[in-house]
Amino acid sequence: MRTVLVLHGDPKVASRLHETIAAAPGLAVGGTACNLAQAREALARDTPDLLVADLFLPDGSLRTLLTALRGNGRNDRPLVLVLSMSAEDARLVDALRHGADGYYAVGARPSTTLLDAIERVLAGESPMSPQIARAVKAHFDAMAWGRTDLVAEAQSPLCLSEVDQQLLAWTAEGYVTTEIARSLQLTVHGVGVRMRHIYRKLQFDLRANALSLMAA
Repeated sequence: MRTVLVLHGDPKVASRLHETIAAAPGLAVGGTACNLAQAREALARDTPDLLVADLFLPDGSLRTLLTALRGNGRNDRPLVLVLSMSAEDARLVDALRHGADGYYAVGARPSTTLLDAIERVLAGESPMSPQIARAVKAHFDAMAWGRTDLVAEAQSPLCLSEVDQQLLAWTAEGYVTTEIARSLQLTVHGVGVRMRHIYRKLQFDLRANALSLMAA
């Protein structure tokens, strides 16, 4: 049984999310929080497998909680699924950069359900819309990445492999996951895992920059 903590600023929405998730096989809601303070208290008592958190909270930015969870470089429990009204929200990209593992755009009439999104994140996958891919690609393009083999990539955590560069470029152009998987000779799950890998690179870059500023 995988445990979930729900964080949403609207108590009524939080209650509905609780009911939806708790009714799914294999999932149990360990608690519901309506602000950052309550979420911190809940996380201090127990660490769930997944935190489902809304971007808009009454007592501060979700980034502060993400920074606390990921500030030491941890990428394990809890995984974080962010709720957003749109995949084009700049704050969503910011949340992914600061440690979120995935997102669900509740206002975009998505082809997947919230439970599908939860299942994917728990399975090690991450989604990536064309809008987000373009923002992430712009970040890595600014770093002037070069072609790299596996050895070079392992030595430089800020570089993407050729496969990940191609995946990011095609996603930015609007190709769907099944098309990308077929072209790269990967499974759909494999594409989702590589998308998570790209977010991890993005997050590593943020931590590296923070360490550089501290050392300066």
